[in-house]
Amino acid sequence: MKFSNKIWLYISGAAMMLGACSKDFQQINTTPFLPVTAATGPLVNGVISTMFLLGQEQAAVHNEWYYPATQLGSIAGSSGYLVQNGANDIWADYYNTLQNLNVIQDQINAYSGDKEEMNNIQAIVYVLRAYKTFRVTDQFGDMPYFNAGKSYSNNAAFFRPVYDGQEKIYDSLLVNLKWASEHIKTGNAVTAAGKPYASLGASETFFNNNMLLWQKFANSLLLRQAMQMVEKAPATATPYLQYALSGVPLVEDGEDVGMSPVKMVKVLTDSRFWAFTSHKFLRVSTTVWNMMATNTTTAGIFDPRALLFFETNQAGKWAPLGPGAGTDPSNPYTDKRDADISNKDNCIYSPFNYYLVRDINYQPEVMLSAAEVHFLKAEANARGLGVTKNMTTAGTEYTAGIKSSVNFWYNIAHNTNVTNDNWAAVAPPNPTDSAMNVLLTNPKVAFTGTDDQLLDKIYAQEWLSYFRQPWLAYNLMRRTGRTPRDGNPSQYVNFNRLQYPQTESIDNEANYKTQVAAMGGNSATVKVWWMK
Repeated sequence: MKFSNKIWLYISGAAMMLGACSKDFQQINTTPFLPVTAATGPLVNGVISTMFLLGQEQAAVHNEWYYPATQLGSIAGSSGYLVQNGANDIWADYYNTLQNLNVIQDQINAYSGDKEEMNNIQAIVYVLRAYKTFRVTDQFGDMPYFNAGKSYSNNAAFFRPVYDGQEKIYDSLLVNLKWASEHIKTGNAVTAAGKPYASLGASETFFNNNMLLWQKFANSLLLRQAMQMVEKAPATATPYLQYALSGVPLVEDGEDVGMSPVKMVKVLTDSRFWAFTSHKFLRVSTTVWNMMATNTTTAGIFDPRALLFFETNQAGKWAPLGPGAGTDPSNPYTDKRDADISNKDNCIYSPFNYYLVRDINYQPEVMLSAAEVHFLKAEANARGLGVTKNMTTAGTEYTAGIKSSVNFWYNIAHNTNVTNDNWAAVAPPNPTDSAMNVLLTNPKVAFTGTDDQLLDKIYAQEWLSYFRQPWLAYNLMRRTGRTPRDGNPSQYVNFNRLQYPQTESIDNEANYKTQVAAMGGNSATVKVWWMK
């Protein structure tokens, strides 16, 4: 087969159509219906489309558990949403997608020409596999992986996959990410035989076939996950940290990685806004508010992101809610506010900004931000992880991370001008140099103090930068135990993981029982491997 700037590979007999759904073991390892052939390009693009957040994932897991557990938000009542419903959706979505990833890998393996020609496509698949798998294993821990999603081969050995240890999953994914970083070719590079590298062309809608951006994503993801495991396995993590911090290209300011509804031509009707309006109880936490303001007046706000993240209550007051400290049955997130933005349903406590959660057409779902990269580099320099300890460089990266986060959110606000959400018309202007100086010199933010205090500030600002990525705040909290806290409500104590779906106990019974026995029960209190 001859390659130019686009590749279309076909495989007979097996590729799951995205969106196929089954409510039992079929979600892990079988195909409800099979097309005769499937092209690599559409399959890859289909995998990319699954990186949008799910509705139950946001309502039942993020809003009901991750926000209050990390104290990035407080909840003012019981929504009735069960965390297990969201966990089930995350699990099912992953194993549906893993099957497609395995089909794509089969196609790459079956290519009979010069394997080097496939390097860029292989790298993309490795990065997608790593991102999807890290997200799931970080939430559940051990899971079926190496033999999962392969039953389309009709090999009985794959029908009921064993659970693999998180450490082994991490090791495999990190090896693949580093391979991807080292083998991606940009521009008009050719193979050793002088042939062009196979390309997905216009089929690739995530980075529009910009291989440098794929390389930056791979390196930045490598940095994130190596840092995630460094407390548990420093000997394994350190070489990866050294590589990621050696000068290889990383995600930079303005290159924040995320899923864009505009780019993917998708309306988020079943996720972001639905998750807020149906859940309704999420409010500003005192923990976050105290990191952004000195009191509950507008004049007391020193972090300009507060004006984008939150709103005053119905009475026009800033009213943060302490963890478990009050109830508020109102719903300030209904679409009646499209006609009257001031109608907050008489909410008692300050809600998240309606403009932030209302949009279903424009705002991206952030996956890996430039701010995160800065904060990871700040931590690495402050602790001497992968680099020689250098508090000056740590301070530089810390400041750059704060500025990057502020700039990101103001850019989003000033460019959200879509149906029912003209945030651009009402958003405050970009912070002046003076306003940024107020933020950076506030005692809670200024990079001054002992080395230990400075590390706490790095963690605090990284945590705050994850305001719309609560799963990452949850990871940071579990890894370090040093994110900001205002008390510790009992229901979130030892909330260490999501539980496996109960369907596993029926459809993968033997392997499920073996796994649960080994870990001491399918309990949320069981720590995932990389936790201290």
